[in-house]
Amino acid sequence: MVWLGPPWLLRIFFLASHVGAAVDLTLLADLRLTEPQRFFLTCVSGEAGASRGSDAWEPPLLLEKDDRIVRTPRPWQPPHLARNGSRQVTLRGFSQPSDLVGVFSCVGGAGPRRTRVLYVHNSPGAHLFPDKVTHTVNRGDTAVLSARVRKEKQTDVLWKSNGSYFYTLDWHEAQDGRFLLQLPEVQPSASGIYSATYLEVSPLGSAFFRLIVRGCGAGRWGQDCSKECPGCLHGGVCHDQDGECVCPPGFTGTRCEQACREGRFGQSCQEQCPGTSGCRGLTFCLPDPYGCSCGSGWRGSQCQEACAPGRFGADCRLQCQCQNGGTCDRFSGCVCPSGWHGMHCEKSDRIPQILDMVSDLEFNLETTPRISCAAAGNPFPGRGSMQLRKPDGTVLPSTKAIVEPDRTTAEFEVPRLALQDSGLWECRVSTSGGQDSRRFRVSVKVPPVPLSAPRLLAKQSRQLLVSPLVSFSGDGPIASVRLHYRPQDSTMAWSTIVVDPSENVTLVNLRPKTGYSVRAQLNRPGEGGEGAWGPPALMTTDCPEPLLQPRLEGWHVEGPDRLRVSWSLPSVPGPLVGDGFLLRLWDGARGQERRENVSSPQARTALLTGLTPGTHYQLDVRLYHCTLLGPASPPARVLLPPSGPPAPRHLHAQALSDSEIQLVWQRPEAPAGPISKYIVEVQVAGGSGDPLWMDVDRPEETSTIVRGLNASTRYLFRVRASVQGPGDWSNVVEESTLGNGLQSERPVQEVQAVEEGLDPQLVLAVVGWIRSWSWLWWARCPPPASPSWLPS
Repeated sequence: MVWLGPPWLLRIFFLASHVGAAVDLTLLADLRLTEPQRFFLTCVSGEAGASRGSDAWEPPLLLEKDDRIVRTPRPWQPPHLARNGSRQVTLRGFSQPSDLVGVFSCVGGAGPRRTRVLYVHNSPGAHLFPDKVTHTVNRGDTAVLSARVRKEKQTDVLWKSNGSYFYTLDWHEAQDGRFLLQLPEVQPSASGIYSATYLEVSPLGSAFFRLIVRGCGAGRWGQDCSKECPGCLHGGVCHDQDGECVCPPGFTGTRCEQACREGRFGQSCQEQCPGTSGCRGLTFCLPDPYGCSCGSGWRGSQCQEACAPGRFGADCRLQCQCQNGGTCDRFSGCVCPSGWHGMHCEKSDRIPQILDMVSDLEFNLETTPRISCAAAGNPFPGRGSMQLRKPDGTVLPSTKAIVEPDRTTAEFEVPRLALQDSGLWECRVSTSGGQDSRRFRVSVKVPPVPLSAPRLLAKQSRQLLVSPLVSFSGDGPIASVRLHYRPQDSTMAWSTIVVDPSENVTLVNLRPKTGYSVRAQLNRPGEGGEGAWGPPALMTTDCPEPLLQPRLEGWHVEGPDRLRVSWSLPSVPGPLVGDGFLLRLWDGARGQERRENVSSPQARTALLTGLTPGTHYQLDVRLYHCTLLGPASPPARVLLPPSGPPAPRHLHAQALSDSEIQLVWQRPEAPAGPISKYIVEVQVAGGSGDPLWMDVDRPEETSTIVRGLNASTRYLFRVRASVQGPGDWSNVVEESTLGNGLQSERPVQEVQAVEEGLDPQLVLAVVGWIRSWSWLWWARCPPPASPSWLPS
């Protein structure tokens, strides 16, 4: 084998693995399969929030190789990481044996409970192999690391601590085929990764150890180590920071006094070993100060050897020593006959016994809970024989007792809880037959308080869509969110709605165009779990939706690329709700939409320019208010004729009388097809009215007399020709009628036509007033079904 280079041994001192207490986190390594491609690591979280899947407050599990001390060559192919929701992650598919050697870590939990669990993997083919990988000792103890010789070499052995040189042993110093490193009176600073390596041998052949030094002496915990540990059973280890027992795999309870069923693990025995062989061949790594071990009932470097008779528990470290006819079970310990109980079946059933005491209780800050404790025995326990002891030593007497045929249940009224009441409580029973006690952990939780305001997701005139998910201080999980809301600067009572924290909520029946103050209040499980209100968010409802539906009254072509549109609104009482109109033209052939904004709600006509000649458009109009659109008018089909001929030339005007002006022009140059008519536009100079259009239906004529004009009035004229559609306008000429005679009667001219492609009834009407005229050319189609491009 070609060795690509020595692994780098880096000096590091920050492998602290405990960032929070009592996190239910287990890292399993499958030692049954020696091929690296089949080897796998699995990290399992039993935390309450993990089973909820994706959670806004629970960070994901992290499982990775920690190469800060043991760095191997880069793998040919990185292993595959697979997740099973948020509670399990598996790493498998290693490419070569060297990829497995070193330290792996799993990180789980949230906030101050974020915890790192470490696993150290040794090469099965190494020259030296640890008798025991994980060593947990107390401060001041002597730690002994033992490296067993598998492939002997006549060279010295180099010991390293956290990647740095620590000690050298001569090869003659081996004792019974082992090299021993003694560390007297160890301190927490001595914790870390140790290795033993033959000189001139690849570090991949080293024996790697993990030393965990508790911060206190045996049986003590706390910042000054002044508190007494609860007496962890079945190999449990007392945590030096919070006094909890970290139980071995296969045991549970405040003192690890209860055995799980075979093949199960986790703080509540809720997890099950994979496969049909149970926990055989699996290494379990738990939060410090426990470290790693085989599952209950198994031992050996690969955890595949069953316990010898009389031994049980993780790594088979415990002896049964059963009394009074009890039998030893390698998974759970002594199985007692009827009439006896206790770890060694040493307690008679006549001695009082605490029954069914939960190991963990959780209450909210400043609540006054009731705690029950049941006991049995002979003589029967009475109310006065039971008491409750707090962590500070305060004894609470029973306030009530319920006597049943097989037990007495005492109730204790607890004074208002403070954070200092968190810790190990104890229920005690004492009769003439003896005494018993059971410790349990009480956790006092701080109700959550939002740190940020709710978020606005969407709004309507009478609704607000709100996201209640906010960051918070205090303790989770969040069971519900109470939203309080009322109009801004209002003194009216708050409206309230209770919602699930994972769902958005719609606030309904609100006032349009009104600012609302919205605040969140979070609630965690249990009595008194509702925290203080969070900061307010100002959310404003939208304007009222416009409800009127416009109606297209008509349109006419003013140029090759221009269209004038008119519409109306139904008459309703009250003020008009709207800011303007939106006209939409849909070119179905090209798949293009044109939108034109008319910003005045009083407007009833608009000129659309820049259109494409020869195009069929679908036209509608709708009223808008703020950002809201009302219902669209029934759509109409509009044909913009193809581009017309060039402009007529040399237009000339001459007054004939006080009511007549003659116009003369020349034909356009090279018109595209035969001219069908001429269109004359008449406009009072300086006037504000709409222009008048007149048709000259005999295209061979290039002159016309405009009659019925006002005397002594100045007019503007221009002319254009029409082939299949109107063409360009000629130059504008100006002329005045003669004299000061009486005004003539207003002219009226009617033309009927049917535009190709449109439904019947195309009517052109010309109406002249005394000083201004307005002509209206309108077409009306039966309303078709709404096309797909129109919003519903």
